[in-house]
Amino acid sequence: MHTPCFPAFRSRLAALGRRTTQRLRQTTLAQLQQHLRDFLPAPLLSAEEDGPNSRDRVFSLRLTFECFVWQLLKPQTSCREVVRQVQALLRLQGRAPVDESDSAYIQARQRLPKERLQKALSATAQAAERRLGSDGQLCGRPVKVVDGSTIPLPDTPRNQKRYPQPTSQKPGCGFPMIRFVALLSLSSGAILNVMMDSLRSHDLRLFRRLWQSLRTGDIILGDRAFGEYSTLAQLPERKSKGKGVSPAESHVFHFSSVLTCSTS
Repeated sequence: MHTPCFPAFRSRLAALGRRTTQRLRQTTLAQLQQHLRDFLPAPLLSAEEDGPNSRDRVFSLRLTFECFVWQLLKPQTSCREVVRQVQALLRLQGRAPVDESDSAYIQARQRLPKERLQKALSATAQAAERRLGSDGQLCGRPVKVVDGSTIPLPDTPRNQKRYPQPTSQKPGCGFPMIRFVALLSLSSGAILNVMMDSLRSHDLRLFRRLWQSLRTGDIILGDRAFGEYSTLAQLPERKSKGKGVSPAESHVFHFSSVLTCSTS
């Protein structure tokens, strides 16, 4: 963790990250289920009335989602290990055992609907914010962090067409790349919203698509990539939820390595 502007926080934040990571990786599927129950409303991952995810299966929509999250928290965990966790969970619940093959889980994971995953992201963020309340705010105002990055995707023709690889790489020698910009809560650490596009789309363009997630009174924290003139001029003046934001009340603080923009 590189924090040249906040050296006093480095040891505390780095240690917190290690402890959190270790605790999450030691969590069983049953423990994760219990934890997610407080964050995800039951109807959010209920079965569909018809079509995909409507049949009564061992790998229901909710169980598949929980297995997927558990697998993501443990890098390099195979699908077969996920099935073993499900077998242990079913034994604890006194239910019939499930086959050792991971085929059913893989197929169920492929059926996870994108819109449900997006709603789950929003639900967990709202639950985290409710738990925290006003703690961690700056002068009673929420602080939201914006940042962007890129990630490689599987090398398939469909991904190459939608998310082409960097032009500096020769064809066939690289992977498709996706650019994303995320809006996070500084107090809870929850991801509030994400916008994605190809490498041809700039971070600022994706950031503008996130403005719908901002509310009057929010304080935006970002690096110098987001400190260009149009953002500094237009963001404090935007309207949110029908409430006007007076330019006279806007505040912009520009530091050498951090940009903070207030929307009220």
